[in-house]
Order: sequence, then C-alpha cells, then structure tokens
Amino acid sequence: MDLNIFKIRYEWYEGDNGETLLAKEVTKEQFEKDLSEARDFAENLKGKEVKEGSYLGKGYSIECLPEFYVQIIWFLVEKKGYSECQYNESEDYYVDDDSEKKIGLQKRVKKTELERINDRT
Repeated sequence: MDLNIFKIRYEWYEGDNGETLLAKEVTKEQFEKDLSEARDFAENLKGKEVKEGSYLGKGYSIECLPEFYVQIIWFLVEKKGYSECQYNESEDYYVDDDSEKKIGLQKRVKKTELERINDRT
C-alpha cells in the first residue's frame, strides 16, 4: 500500500476557512471511516463538562465549525496516527537536462512584493 495524502477543508461565514493535508498509509475507504469517527468524536464534545486535569482533544470548547474542525484534525493525528503535511506553494523544484546530457536541479521561488502607495497629495 502507498502513502496517501488527504485534504480536509472547511469554509465558514465571513471568509473564515481552513485546509489541512493529512498523510497515512491507508485506503480511501479507511480514511473516510476514520474521518467519520473523528466527526463523531468532535460532536460528542459539545456541551461536555471537563473535570480538572482531564483532556478531551485539543481544548474542549465546541460551539462552531472552526472548533469542530480543530477537534477532527486533532483526533485524526493523535488517535488515528495521521501525519500533518505542510505544503509550501511558493517553491517548486524541477529536474531538467542540459545540452551536455547532465541532469540539473532547479528551484523556482515565487515572491510577493508589497509596496505602499501614497495617493494623498
């Protein structure tokens, strides 16, 4: 079996959103089963009273979608053994050859420049 990467997202009102990449050597069907179990875990935290010293997930306040999302990710990483992946969209790597038939490696970095415009006279 190969390592698979799964993207989990949420979109909430006023532009609040999140996206997480999780990796594990599991089938798509197993991931979907684990995701459903994580959802059930998060839903069961709503309104739970937590005794001092006990710990349910990452925090335990569940009142809105972003909080459910954090609990779901926590459960998949901590209880199901998924790894959280970081993806840097600003860098790409290329394998290329030149005229001498040597293999070269290149890195392309995308830069964002911010410049303040003073339009007041």
